[in-house]
Amino acid sequence: MRSDIHTLLIIRTEVPHNEENIKRPYDISELELCIGDELYMGKLLTKDDITYENHNFWWHYLLLCRGFDDEKELNLDDAVRDVIDEKKAVPDILAWHREFCPKDGVDRDGYYEDPNFIAGNLKNGMSFAIEFHAWHINYYLNDIYIGNLGGHFEAWFLTWNELLAFDRYDYLFLLLLPMTGIDPNQREQAEQLICEKLKEITLFSGHEPYVAKCIANGLVIEGVFEEVQDIGLTSHTNHSVRNIEKYPRYTEDVIALNKALKGFLSSDQ
Repeated sequence: MRSDIHTLLIIRTEVPHNEENIKRPYDISELELCIGDELYMGKLLTKDDITYENHNFWWHYLLLCRGFDDEKELNLDDAVRDVIDEKKAVPDILAWHREFCPKDGVDRDGYYEDPNFIAGNLKNGMSFAIEFHAWHINYYLNDIYIGNLGGHFEAWFLTWNELLAFDRYDYLFLLLLPMTGIDPNQREQAEQLICEKLKEITLFSGHEPYVAKCIANGLVIEGVFEEVQDIGLTSHTNHSVRNIEKYPRYTEDVIALNKALKGFLSSDQ
C-alpha cells in the first residue's frame, strides 16, 4: 500500500553546522508531524509543491542528476534540452527558480540559513530530509548526511534494493534516485522503472525512455557494494559516503544507517 507523503511533512528546529560546513537538517528527534497547512515555520515543501504537475520543480530537480548521454557526450541537462524545448516546456522556469532559490540570504558557500526542504518520518524508525540550497541539494536519512548534488557532489549511497523500499511512499523513488548506485546488471530494470515513473510527468512525454537511459547512465557505479564485518554494507565508489576506506570520517554514520536500513528493508518484506 502506497503512503501519502502529505501526511509525513514535518517541522524542524535548528541545529549547529558540522565541521565540514555541510548544513545538517533539523534534529530528527525533535520533528513533529505536520498534517495541516499552518503548523510549520520556515519553507516546508508540501505535496502540492512537488506534485508531478509541478513541471518547474521536476525540471529543476531531475536535470541536476548526474546523468549523461554517452553517445552524444552530453550531461543530462544538455541532453534533455537537446530533445525538449525548455522555453515551451517550462516557459516560466527562470522566474520560478528565482523564487525557489533567491539570491537573498545565501552565504558564500551557497547555503541558506532557512532553506526549502521536504522531510518526513517513515515506518520502522526511518526518516528522511532533503534540503534545497542555492548551489546544493543535501540529503539525510535519520539526520545523517548521505550526500549532495552540487559542485563537490557525493552520491551513490543507496543500493537499488534500498531505493525500492522507499518506493512505497509517494515521490520518494524519484526524490532519492540521485543518491542511488546500481550494478551494471541492474541497469535494464532501473531504466524500465525510471521510465515508468517519468510517464507520470507529462513534461517528458515521448522522451521517457531516452531520459531514463541518461539518468541510469549516471547511476551505474564503477566500484561495488560490499558487506564488511561489524560495519555492514560499504562502497568502493569515489564520491560515496559509504566508501569508508576513502572517507573514514563517515564510518560511524555508515554503521548506524546500515542498521536502520536493514530494519527498514525488513519491514518491506
